[in-house]
Amino acid sequence: MTGVVVVLIAVVVVRVMRSRRARVRAQRNAEAIDQCLPDAIDLLRLAAHAGISVHQLIPTVLTRFAGPIQAAFAEVQRRVERGVRLGEALDALETLGENAEALCAVLRSTAFDGTSLAPALERVANDARLARRRRAEQMARRLPVQLLFPLVFCVLPAFALLAVVPLLAGSLGALAL
Repeated sequence: MTGVVVVLIAVVVVRVMRSRRARVRAQRNAEAIDQCLPDAIDLLRLAAHAGISVHQLIPTVLTRFAGPIQAAFAEVQRRVERGVRLGEALDALETLGENAEALCAVLRSTAFDGTSLAPALERVANDARLARRRRAEQMARRLPVQLLFPLVFCVLPAFALLAVVPLLAGSLGALAL
């Protein structure tokens, strides 16, 4: 009976650890996308200003991307090489999350309708940079709260032991005389 309980506890612990690892991995992936996406959009914008069409854009700048952004654009390139229309192959960019929706919409409208790519990418790049700045400011606002625990439980007791206790000990010695 005890062995069954131990096995069940072990199974639950393993599942909890796996789900936690998956959550951490997904969060790191999302943070990497959020951090690198504005730079990737800027690279696409520069290539569009250089006169590269949307069909030439992805293979031209694919090697300059990193991490999950490169994987998503590589999937778009693979789909195009298999014969899928570019507008439909851009569905692979949905793995980048909601921050890349504006980029997908701009690339799709250019691929399907032939709209101008450079001005639209300029707006998307500005929005992505502003979103990255807001996230950085939000993280900076959380830092004092995160530092509160070490301050209260490490620094203040050390200050009390080094400054207040000797002062009180000296005062008690003067009172006893």
